[in-house]
Amino acid sequence: MNSFKFTNKIFAGNFSGSLALVISAILLNASCTINNPVADISEPGYLAANIYWDVPVTNVNAGNEVAFYAEYWSVDAVFSYLGVWYDVNKNLKFTLTYPPTGYTFTLDSSALVRELLEIKTFQHTETNYDAEKKAYVIEDKFPVSYTLSSLEYKNPITFNQEQFNQLIPEYIRAQFVNNLFPQLVYQDFRTLLVTDRQIVENEVFEGYFDTEIIGEETIRTMKPEAESVLRSHLDDVPFSAFIYNKNRQYFAVEFTQGYQLNARFRIVNGNDVENLAEIKTITVL
Repeated sequence: MNSFKFTNKIFAGNFSGSLALVISAILLNASCTINNPVADISEPGYLAANIYWDVPVTNVNAGNEVAFYAEYWSVDAVFSYLGVWYDVNKNLKFTLTYPPTGYTFTLDSSALVRELLEIKTFQHTETNYDAEKKAYVIEDKFPVSYTLSSLEYKNPITFNQEQFNQLIPEYIRAQFVNNLFPQLVYQDFRTLLVTDRQIVENEVFEGYFDTEIIGEETIRTMKPEAESVLRSHLDDVPFSAFIYNKNRQYFAVEFTQGYQLNARFRIVNGNDVENLAEIKTITVL
């Protein structure tokens, strides 16, 4: 009897373990069926249309049009939208020179001034189909506004204060003078503040410098406490005096303003899935 009971317990234990394994397998299988990430990824969805486009000439005069070539195709062969979009970057370059020493200050800047916008739409028709390319083809143009024309202001022989202030922002002028200051020596300060303009009296001016004579050479060094005073005196110097080239008789300032278009061809197929072609960068002249 004792032997029979012992054997029965072993069998019962095996049966319980087997049943548990079967139940676990069923639950695991159900779980995989419901939450199978691979199956989710593999499920077919709506595909976007394919686009290839090219802009042969990427320099254009403002007010003109840009020619392009595009091929497009889609598995559903239905297209609800075709169009060219672009955003606009404004590029500025400032170059100011102090002719007596040749010191030049240059600053480039670029900023997005117009978000991506629709420029021109196109009509899809079956006549666009090219059997050899197995794609629909469009060869067309899109416009560039005349307001995006470039601007250049280079070494004028006369100084128009109003025009200069409009083109060269105050912070650019301030930065130029601030960076120029460490480059200036005694003679530069004297020319700007005493010789050309009587901003500072000679005796007062000389007091801003220590004088040391070494052999036949006289060396004048700015006193540390004079720096802030000299900087304030430079604020009274007309800006035109800093950039005037006496030898060539022009004002050493250059300013350019230009625009850059980042154009894309946009397409929406019959399933309302959109696609944007690669960016084509266009320089407006």
